[in-house]
Amino acid sequence: MTALATVAPSDREAGAAGPPLIVAAKLLRWLRFASLLIAMGTLYGLALPLLMANTAVYTSLPRQVWAFCLLTAVALVAGCLIAVDRLAGWARWVLLAAVAAASGLATTGIRADHLTAEAEWSYGVIGWFAMVLLLDRGRAAAAFLVAHTVVSFAQAALLGQDVVGMVVVAAIVLGCQSPVLAGALALRRIADDVAAARRAREEVRTAEAVAERLHESRLARYADLAGTTVPLLERLTDGSADLSDARVRADYTAEAAKLRRLFAENDDVPDPLLHELEACVDLAQRRGIAVYLGTCGEWVTPPLAVRRALIEPVVWAASAATAARVTVIGSAEGVTVSVVADAPADLAPQAEAPVAVTRMVDGTRVWVEAAWRR
Repeated sequence: MTALATVAPSDREAGAAGPPLIVAAKLLRWLRFASLLIAMGTLYGLALPLLMANTAVYTSLPRQVWAFCLLTAVALVAGCLIAVDRLAGWARWVLLAAVAAASGLATTGIRADHLTAEAEWSYGVIGWFAMVLLLDRGRAAAAFLVAHTVVSFAQAALLGQDVVGMVVVAAIVLGCQSPVLAGALALRRIADDVAAARRAREEVRTAEAVAERLHESRLARYADLAGTTVPLLERLTDGSADLSDARVRADYTAEAAKLRRLFAENDDVPDPLLHELEACVDLAQRRGIAVYLGTCGEWVTPPLAVRRALIEPVVWAASAATAARVTVIGSAEGVTVSVVADAPADLAPQAEAPVAVTRMVDGTRVWVEAAWRR
């Protein structure tokens, strides 16, 4: 979201931010047009007659003409850029430099004794052009107006001219320009407040959406555990579980591995599949099982449901009696997880689309492969 405090947003950017910012952007745009009309009216309605009536007092009439033409060109270019909402970036500063150059040409092409008289036509014009270019940057516009006024007074004082008359002119000119600048600043503050309120509202909505997703995720996990883990825990608590039975211990080990996998799903890691596999392997190693985990190739991260199906062979291998070998082979086309372990064959996972599961039994050792293709 782009606030008007930085730059004036285009209509498309404001549209993404909401109706209040659309209104603010349009108001600022029309305020710029109004400032441009005032600048053109001042240039041609006031400055041009003064320029034509005082040609004799100019030390360089061509400088005056060049300054006038330069301001006209700035007005035309600025008007075109405002029309397409592109008055920003380097174009703004190039035009501002041209305005400053026009001011320099006008004030250095006149006799010193007329610098504070009406023959110096540019003083009341330059500020309006700066307003057009810097209206969305209130501090920069105010700084330019102050700097232009200070430079004008300093130039007159250095040339030995009485600056008392300029005080009245400066008060009139700044008195007309300041309300426009104050209006732009107020408009920007309103837009900033609207943008901040909208950001706060979006943050609340995001927090609510995250909380809802977390709640749904917890419900889904409970549903996954309700059919298998919960009955085992109930038998464990009421003492009906025969832990001396190897098959019963294998059931509990597989469910423990599934829990570890579920916990690992919440971790923010570069490779979720490998991280969840390692969580299951760690449980087997804690039981004293010799487990080898090898990987080959690189793979894209499969969806959560696919990862769960791919990890099922490793969950089953956690209940191995003595040893297990886990191999992960990946490519851009898919991932294959294969496990060789001396675990109960009837506990080996079944195929779940889109994961294909292959099983082979060789005595006490069982080979299970889960393959997924994109």
